[in-house]
Formats: sequence, C-alpha cells, structure tokens
Amino acid sequence: MSSDASAVALAALMDAVSLLRGEVAAIARSNARVEETQLEMQRRLDMIDTGLAPINDLLPFQEAILTNIVEGDAATHKWLQLLEPIMGNIADQSDHNRDAIGALHQDVLRTQEAADNGQSRTAGIASGLEIIAEQLATAIAESRKKQSADFKTAGELIAVTGAAVLGRPVPLPVHLEDNTMLERFILAQPADLASTERALVDWRTAIAGASAAELITLLTKQQTPSPTDTPESRVLRYRLAAITRAKIEERGAVPPARPSTTRATDRSAASGFVRSQELAALWRKGESTELYAEPELAGAIDLFDALEEKLEPTAGDAIQPELTALHRDLAKRIELGERPTLDETRPAAQPDRANTVEQSKDR
Repeated sequence: MSSDASAVALAALMDAVSLLRGEVAAIARSNARVEETQLEMQRRLDMIDTGLAPINDLLPFQEAILTNIVEGDAATHKWLQLLEPIMGNIADQSDHNRDAIGALHQDVLRTQEAADNGQSRTAGIASGLEIIAEQLATAIAESRKKQSADFKTAGELIAVTGAAVLGRPVPLPVHLEDNTMLERFILAQPADLASTERALVDWRTAIAGASAAELITLLTKQQTPSPTDTPESRVLRYRLAAITRAKIEERGAVPPARPSTTRATDRSAASGFVRSQELAALWRKGESTELYAEPELAGAIDLFDALEEKLEPTAGDAIQPELTALHRDLAKRIELGERPTLDETRPAAQPDRANTVEQSKDR
C-alpha cells in the first residue's frame, strides 16, 4: 500500500515537474521575445540618438535665422510705418476719384439726356445749315458777279481814258461816272460852266443873282445824299453842286465841306416815303430856285418843258389845260415815289380841259 502510494505520489510529482518545465520553457520563450523586443528598441534608440546628434550643430543656424526673422520683422514694421501715410493718401485720393467719377457719370447721364432731347432739334439745325450753305453759295456767286462787273467797269474806264488821251474825249456813261470807284472824283469835280445840258444851263441862270448865304443853304441841301437817288440823279446832283460851290467861292465866301459819300446811309422805305413827300410839295409849289436845284425833279421839268414847246402859246398869263393836267399828274407820281423822265415809256397824262386853269407857270 505504501509502495503504491509512493509511486502515485512520485508520478504526480513527475507530472508537476513536467508541467513546471513546460511553464518555465514558456516563460523562457516569453523572456526571449521580450529581450529581443528590448534589443530592437535599443537599436532604434541608438538610431534616434545618431539622428539627433546633428541637431546640436543646427542650433546656431536656427538662432541666426530667428535673429534675422526678428530683425526682418522690425524692418518690415518700420517700412509699413513709412507706407502708412502713403497708403492713407492713396485711400483719400481713391475716395476723391470715386467722387469725381461719380460726378462724371452724372455728367455723362445728363449729356446723354441732352443728346436724346437734342435729337428733335437735329433736323432743324441741319435745315439751318443748309440755308446757311445756300446763302454762302449765293454770296459767293454775287461776289464773283460783282468782281466781274468791277473788271468790266475798269476796262471801260481805261478805254474812255485812253480815248481822251488820244484827243477823242467822250462823256463818261452814267454807270461809270456813278461807280463807287470814282466817288472821290465826283465829289471833287470842277464846275461845268460850258455844258448846254438843260438842267445845268437853267441852274447857272437861276443862281446868277443869288447871295452867298442863299447859295450856301442851297449847296448844303444839294450835296446831301438822297435815299431815292438814281444813278442819273446822283451824277447830276454833284454836277449841280460843283456849279453852286464855284459860285459861292466867286462871291468870296467859304462853301460847306464836301460830304464823305454820294450815297445815303438810310435807304429804307420810310425815308424814301418822306423824301417823296418833300419833292412832291416842292413840285406843287411851282417855279423857284429850289426847284431847279433839285436833280430828282430834273426829269419832270424836262417833261413839262417838252409839252410846253409843243403847245401853242396863249394870250396873257393863261396856262394851257394840258400843262395843268400834266403838272398835277407829275405831282402824284412823284409823291408815289416815281421819278418821271423823258426816256420813260409811260404815256403822258391826257389833257383834262375840265380842270381849272392855273394862273402861273408851275413846274
């Protein structure tokens, strides 16, 4: 019994030892793995130590970089401080430009609005420009026409002057003598004391006994340009004035100064109407020195004299009814602005024997 129990206990002990050996082997294996792991960790730590070794050498460079960064920040800060007023000015200018651009935009809008509103006027402006262009074209044509007429006048004047130099003088045509180029010579012409022209002969006769004072009054009126003068009456006006001036100087008096022009500055319808009324009143007044002094009535006197020469003379102071009718007809025509002459094509007034005979020879 005791032998069997010992054997069993021994067997159990052997089993326990076997189990223990197994546990020890497992522990040994575990320890080996731990050791191996530790060795690997040690190896890695060694590698890390090896890699971290140059870091100490980089520290001076890092410090230098940090110093540069700090100094750079200070320089940048200082530079930014310098830029601050500049940026402020730029900002202010930008605000001003924005305001100016806004105002300009408003101006553009107003301009566009004005352009839109002005489109309706464009047609009128274009039409006005067309009228101006037509007027300019007409003015140019008139200027060319006047230049051509001036050249023709100058040629005629040269021809007449050449004929006079060669000993074949001819009277100047009225359109030449009345030309503005000869105005100074018309005003300064000498008195024609030899002409047999009716108006000049009658005028020399009419002023033969006039005083210097009367002649000065007549010359002042005579050499005043008339708004209703024709070229013929204008030429005759200053031929009569030259005779009057010569007679004043013959009387030992000083005649009035010559006018600066032979043409009236006011040739309006109103001034012409007033002038015609004055001439008609002078004609109705009858024969007088003032009547023969007026060149615009010379044609009417010629008509009256021409009819008087055709009629038979009457006994005493009686006036033929034909002359009375003609005198009244001429007065009406003069009053209406006409200036009758012998060259007219209008028929003379018909005799009106029913009219009362005038008691004096009216002109």
